[in-house]
Amino acid sequence: MFTQVNPKFNIYTSDEFANFYQNKKPKRKFDITTYRYHQQEDLSVNAKVKIGLGATIGTIIPMAILAKTQKRNMFKLHFGLKEMVATSLGSIVGGVASGLMVDKKEYKKHKIDEGVFQFLNASIPPLLVLPTIKGCEKVKSLNNITAKAITTVGVLFGGMKVAANLSNLINDPKDIEPDRKLTLKDAIANIDDALGIFVLAKMPFAKHLHVEKLLPAIYAWCGYRAGESN
Repeated sequence: MFTQVNPKFNIYTSDEFANFYQNKKPKRKFDITTYRYHQQEDLSVNAKVKIGLGATIGTIIPMAILAKTQKRNMFKLHFGLKEMVATSLGSIVGGVASGLMVDKKEYKKHKIDEGVFQFLNASIPPLLVLPTIKGCEKVKSLNNITAKAITTVGVLFGGMKVAANLSNLINDPKDIEPDRKLTLKDAIANIDDALGIFVLAKMPFAKHLHVEKLLPAIYAWCGYRAGESN
């Protein structure tokens, strides 16, 4: 004689069947890492290496062109606004292109969207800081390191906000998907995208830390992050 089956019985929650299945992979915690990498699914080591290689090549190509133009060693370039935009664009295109080749097709739009966000986040703050710093230099009370540093930080976070809003407009013009919000945590996670503004602002610590020499590596890292985003 068969007993009546409990309609609420679920093999996925029942202790009797706990050893016969594997739990689904838990969702990523929404912490600083989630903000930084924007990944739903981990990539294989092989895929990560290829994306890193693509981002690196994408960074080196504009650097080689700039070195020829400036008649300098490729690793001793002077980085102004144009150089920053060109290098960041190359790295992001390289990272996204390699990511599209090694990752699932369903993540294509995610990577392109992230590439747009990373590029705008790397170029808009520097674009805004130049006229701001020049404005400070014309006002006697603001023409000092402290005032310039505070102004630069303000422009940095303000520029990131503008970049986030513009990327939402470009990536989702019909406003179908939820906007990518830029919180303080997100801004901190992506602050390396805009380190170039400290070079443009001629902050003493940037010169002391040789930030200008680190910019190619920073941009390559941004390209890598865009390429592995899914």
